[in-house]
Amino acid sequence: MMDPFGEKGAGVGGVIFLIALLSVMGVVFVSLLTTGIEAPTAEVLSQRAIYVAEAGIEAAMGHLKRTPVGTNWLWNDGYSNRSVGNGTVDVEILQYENRDGTLTSTYQCEEFTSSIEATGENPARTVYITLSWTSTNNFDLELYDAGGIDCANPLAGANLIASSTTNRPEVIRYRIPDSAPANITYTVRVVGTSGDSYRLRIAHPDEPGFSSSNKTRAIISLGRVNNAIREVFIAFRREP
Repeated sequence: MMDPFGEKGAGVGGVIFLIALLSVMGVVFVSLLTTGIEAPTAEVLSQRAIYVAEAGIEAAMGHLKRTPVGTNWLWNDGYSNRSVGNGTVDVEILQYENRDGTLTSTYQCEEFTSSIEATGENPARTVYITLSWTSTNNFDLELYDAGGIDCANPLAGANLIASSTTNRPEVIRYRIPDSAPANITYTVRVVGTSGDSYRLRIAHPDEPGFSSSNKTRAIISLGRVNNAIREVFIAFRREP
């Protein structure tokens, strides 16, 4: 005669096992579902941050192109933590210079001076340098914290504060410290093969004081939406 209590115990154990198995599967399913939701959400936030950064660019360009030109084209206060839609934006207004050239040796140096403003909503403190070329030979880009240096031996009179060793285009993005002096001269050093031409672009805080005769400016805009941060950088000309 079979023990009914034994059969019942086996049945209860099976039910408990089945419930536990379903619980584990449920946790795994919820975890997979959550991961699937988070991935596109992060992508959406990143795209929205780009839109916010682009809105900051448009607002700054509109400000710079207002009349009278003598006043608004010289504006360089920027924007700090400005609300745009469901995000915020920081904008820096930079001087923009073309320093294209052809190497007469294996290196060439270009100096520029930046003036750090003490007042304003968001005074520019970023140096943004790009180097590109068409030759098959590679170039390198270096930034030093002094002017009047020996280009053949720059470390004898300056410190190397940033460099780029990537493939074309070379890019340096350097944030000037808050403790920097009001006026500071930097040197960009281009290293390559003698006879090769290059395109050098330098965007930096005003030198010293924007000139209304210079019709080119650069803008860096940082858009933030929740934890997503995206940057947009442009250079543009005012016409006429």
